[in-house]
Amino acid sequence: MIELFSNDFTREIWGKHAAELSTSRILFTEADVLSALRQYALRPQQIREVNSQSEAITAFNGKRTSEPRVDFLPSEDDATLEDYVTRIDRLAGDDEWAVMYYGLYAASSTMWDAAKEFSDRLALAIGYRPGGRVDIDCFIGRYSSTYIGVHVDHAHNFAFTLRNGKTMFTWPGNRVDLLWKRFPDYEPFKYEGTPLSNKTDRVAYFPEDCPHVAETKDEVSVNVNIAFWETGNDTHLNANYVKSCLIAPNKTRHDVRSSGLAALNPDDEFMLSSLKAMLDGNFIKKRMMIAQLISDTSGRLNLGRPLIDVDEVDDEIAINPISTLQWSPWRETSEILVSANGHCASFLYSEELQNVLRPLCNGDKVNIFVLANHRDERLSEEVLRVVRALAGWGAL
Repeated sequence: MIELFSNDFTREIWGKHAAELSTSRILFTEADVLSALRQYALRPQQIREVNSQSEAITAFNGKRTSEPRVDFLPSEDDATLEDYVTRIDRLAGDDEWAVMYYGLYAASSTMWDAAKEFSDRLALAIGYRPGGRVDIDCFIGRYSSTYIGVHVDHAHNFAFTLRNGKTMFTWPGNRVDLLWKRFPDYEPFKYEGTPLSNKTDRVAYFPEDCPHVAETKDEVSVNVNIAFWETGNDTHLNANYVKSCLIAPNKTRHDVRSSGLAALNPDDEFMLSSLKAMLDGNFIKKRMMIAQLISDTSGRLNLGRPLIDVDEVDDEIAINPISTLQWSPWRETSEILVSANGHCASFLYSEELQNVLRPLCNGDKVNIFVLANHRDERLSEEVLRVVRALAGWGAL
């Protein structure tokens, strides 16, 4: 079995075909996962407001319910993941069922850290980051087949198993003829593909274009998937934003023009001047930079790590190994954008502040007690604002 993140994985497996991979470390525990899932019962609306793709879905006997079954989400009595799984399986009786939780990184700082660290390790292994977003999801259930049938995610998937039982049937990317076949229509084609056994001692991987379907008929399986979308639309989003800022009314009449010297019509002249103002004022550039900082410091999760309450910070600080710290000075507006763990904020520009950020990025410790007692009171307060922000973002 090839090891995850090894040279053999990069050379022989990544982006080529499905495989079971060995790993010596799982980045989360059953307690971590249950804590994240519990949030979908306690504060589902707040999670959706933070990330529209974070939701819980329930399905019974091959059909998705119109709303998630609340009684199939974790309750206060579910002390462990085993308690939770046992309760809902007993509740389902003879019915087939599944609960799917998407976007765990919006619900839990621990799961955010796990996805970010995994994203960084994958990037180091393959030498780049896939162009799209990153997600971390949880799938629980006992069912004959995935309720939507054979499908493609358009995302590279790494499946960690907390409870055995699931088999993922996969086929090469050119088998589009199998898409949307449901159980038992795909049965004759099973042995033309690669079955992946989802077990606790391995990671199941399949590429972004791989048709697949899951079965967990006899046992309740629990899996956590980290997914990497192959393509992204960052530039398109920026272009669409610029377009939304430009006034382009529909016209029912056009001026009558005859031969002679031509000039832009007033509507186009106004649009051009508006675009020029946005570019000259660095408005669009700054917006692009903020989006880039959020994306790069979150490992393409594109969402800030859930905030934490910090009562006090040690005199000596350092950036933790999971975090990425970046900044961008804007001297024309006397500000500096500081970003870590998918968060970004503006602070008063100073060279002294950059002198604080540089050693932190190098992995060095910085004594903020000395900085806080700087003769320039305004500088001291700005340094402390940055430190408090980094602490709340979970970067220290």
